Amino acid sequence: MDKADILSRIQTSLHERFGLEVDQLGESARLRDLGVDSLHVVEIMLDLEAELGTSLVDLSFPPNPSLGEVVAVIARNLAGDA
Repeated sequence: MDKADILSRIQTSLHERFGLEVDQLGESARLRDLGVDSLHVVEIMLDLEAELGTSLVDLSFPPNPSLGEVVAVIARNLAGDA
């Protein structure tokens, strides 16, 4: 799964959970600005783990991460570099 696929899955999840429009969910969008808190991120990560049948080990995000930063952390985990 590449970064574009990961971003697409996160965008879909945010759209389904919060009704956010996908066009406002670019890589530079900050989670706090979108009204998404850390608990929401954990829920999304758990959904992604279940969907992919894997465990994301390192979920170290910077404060108020962008979607691109979230995607990078997930991609690093999937690549086994976490």
